[in-house]
Amino acid sequence: MEADFKRELARRYGIVFNSLCINRFLDFLLRSGNYERYMEKLIRAYNPAAAAGVMCRYTLSVGWDGTLYDCDFNQMLDLPVGYGRPAHIRDFDAALLRRRITVGQHCYGCTAGSGSSCGGVTVSAPVKKLSIQMEPYPIR
Repeated sequence: MEADFKRELARRYGIVFNSLCINRFLDFLLRSGNYERYMEKLIRAYNPAAAAGVMCRYTLSVGWDGTLYDCDFNQMLDLPVGYGRPAHIRDFDAALLRRRITVGQHCYGCTAGSGSSCGGVTVSAPVKKLSIQMEPYPIR
């Protein structure tokens, strides 16, 4: 069913699904020894004001099969809406607007510095620029 859905979206509307790079980037960080340094920088740059405007607070992502996710990153990591809330679009109700959000280490990426969301930055006040130095990973 998933393959049919994706094929028809591509044929009819030119919509093609590409995997977000979150898993590939994590793999790179781990293989290159940069994971700890990257996470420390993100955690130090956490901005509560930025967290107030992230997409998961006002948007749901819907998988091809109707599964609900708090954001696109959670969808790529297969972390559906949780905590007893409806997890499928057919069961949607207004209670989802006041849900507890499923979070993980990846959430620091949207809450660091000026924040990040589908609409761009989440706070307009200038913040210290986030600079991350990573060790190169040899390409084989």
